[in-house]
Amino acid sequence: MKAIILFLILSGSIYAQEITEIKFDYVEDVEQRLANQLNNIKIITISCDDTTMRGKTFKLITTEYKNGELVKTDDYGMTCEDKEHEFEMNGETYVHVMNICNSIRFKEEESEYKISIALKQESDSSQFIIQYSGIGMQPTYFSNKKFDLRVVLEKTNEKYVVPIGESIPILSYNPPYDIKDGEMSWYCILDTENPGKWYDDYQIEHFYIISLLIE
Repeated sequence: MKAIILFLILSGSIYAQEITEIKFDYVEDVEQRLANQLNNIKIITISCDDTTMRGKTFKLITTEYKNGELVKTDDYGMTCEDKEHEFEMNGETYVHVMNICNSIRFKEEESEYKISIALKQESDSSQFIIQYSGIGMQPTYFSNKKFDLRVVLEKTNEKYVVPIGESIPILSYNPPYDIKDGEMSWYCILDTENPGKWYDDYQIEHFYIISLLIE
């Protein structure tokens, strides 16, 4: 009897986990897409129109892997804490309090929240622009022309469902899986695989995973 009660409690907690839905939008204008392709530019916008998420922060976290090992985690300094900055004006000292997470929050007056990611591939690196509604950053990552920014979040009933309060991989930036000594290359085989196994199973030596944390 106790086992049944425990099972019901655990089942209820699983189904009670808060979730929401996100979308991935691409440039639709054909001429702009061609121009981007010629200039090695790619743009993806992550959007959420679930207004029950108002007040929550949407944070991207990038992890870098080399030879199967996690070598870096970057949350771009998005620490949700108040920071005081003193400045002087007309002989008076003022204190400005700022919380950077207010710049990545789904605001009450908004009907949709968006984060846009743009990248331009150079010879051996990529310049990224990650644009939130109220702040942007421009990290640079190692890459070559084979690297591609791809969605790795699997669909649930044709929807991209993400949990609240849990970091979940949504995008990858990686080279393809080479077949027959580089004669053929595939990306799609990686879309349904755990990125943690990419090095062991497919010898993908260097790649990035972009995760989303909503809280």
